[in-house]
Amino acid sequence: MEKLSVLVLDDEERIVQEVREFLENMGFQVHAAGRPSAAFAALQSKSIDIALIDIKLPEYSGLTFLRRLKDERPEVESIVMSGHGDMESVIEAFRIGAFDYLRKPFSSFDLKAAIERIRRYLDARDSTRRYARLCEELNRELIGNEELIGDSRAIQSVRDAIATAAAHPDAPVLIQGESGTGKELVARRIHALSARSSGRFVAVNCAAVPREMFESEFFGHAKGAFTDAHASRNGLFKTASGGALFLDEVGEIPLDLQAKLLRVIEDGRVRPVGSDMETQVSARVLCATNKNLLDEVKAGRFRGDLYYRLAVVETYIPPLRERPEDIGLLAEFFYSKYSKNSGRKGQALSPDLIARFKGYAFPGNVRELKNLIERIFILGRDPMEKELCAWLNAGAPEKEQTLPPSRGEMQPLNLENLERETIRIALGKTGGNCSAAAGLLGITRQSLERRLFRYGMK
Repeated sequence: MEKLSVLVLDDEERIVQEVREFLENMGFQVHAAGRPSAAFAALQSKSIDIALIDIKLPEYSGLTFLRRLKDERPEVESIVMSGHGDMESVIEAFRIGAFDYLRKPFSSFDLKAAIERIRRYLDARDSTRRYARLCEELNRELIGNEELIGDSRAIQSVRDAIATAAAHPDAPVLIQGESGTGKELVARRIHALSARSSGRFVAVNCAAVPREMFESEFFGHAKGAFTDAHASRNGLFKTASGGALFLDEVGEIPLDLQAKLLRVIEDGRVRPVGSDMETQVSARVLCATNKNLLDEVKAGRFRGDLYYRLAVVETYIPPLRERPEDIGLLAEFFYSKYSKNSGRKGQALSPDLIARFKGYAFPGNVRELKNLIERIFILGRDPMEKELCAWLNAGAPEKEQTLPPSRGEMQPLNLENLERETIRIALGKTGGNCSAAAGLLGITRQSLERRLFRYGMK
């Protein structure tokens, strides 16, 4: 910490001089005032870190001065000085926000001890702020400094949802959309723009957590809780406390374990496996899923009370095929990014290829486009563009097939694409009537609606 500056406010000139001399010998910058008005003049023109305030002053009391100081300069820490028998005022000073107290007459040892206590606190506070700034910078680097790429109305709606979620840093958020649309990117952006950005962003794929390890993974465990528990371990909720816990594929959590997750979200307390003690946690919960959770609730596979608790703020990320106007911007962004990272300038993508991309359904969404652009950059723009243009030109109007294989590979059939095309034909024959289309397909209307949501055809 740099050289600290101290303001001494006392109408006893002898005390002011003694304190000034002692603190200057300790290496502090000292400013003195005998009246509150003079003290505030110093505060307006000087950088002050600590204020020593006598409770009994002319003009108005030290308590009144302290209240105004906390309102106008809350970063300035204070030590109040008072004579014997004035403890009620001292207690009130602590309620207002005083850091420490010295009883007159005090020794140089007492003054030094009080100053050292406040110096250690200021050092710790500055370290915490530096750490918070570092975390914010790291969060910005993780999500990138750019906004979500796209000019479509759909992406603007996602931006609006991000702003709403960021403005309410404790509210759970549910992000729905197909695989590859960028759900984790949205979650990271919400966190980075929120008041919790200095805390950790902890991501977990719920589908990858073994059922028998769920409680230990999320809530932690005590030493000896089970055979391999050789040491205590913090769970994900405690690790993310003060920040955000991102639950990807939240719809994959087994039904009986959803109740335990709900309890922690409601109470903010976790009990590690094998422990009798509960621990308070403060982790914001951000969730993502490629399932329609309302359909899962109706089917009895997801708890309704958990769904409504998670969906306080809800956003849906549309598939890339529903916003073709963003495809060109995304393709150019990824190509420019790969060029910059490699240190070599790549030739711009051709308008013909971009136009053909806009007619392709991109079942893998933004992730598929990104990987394809990387492939073009690595293998060479000209030969890959020719190959892709020829393949896209020869494809069906809907272009629901997967991207062309590498040379020599055999193209496999895609059952999902066949089912999607069959549904489209049925809807075409029935004029878009879901009940009639379901009858043609030999399935229930609810089953058809689930498939429409899964394939982004609603």
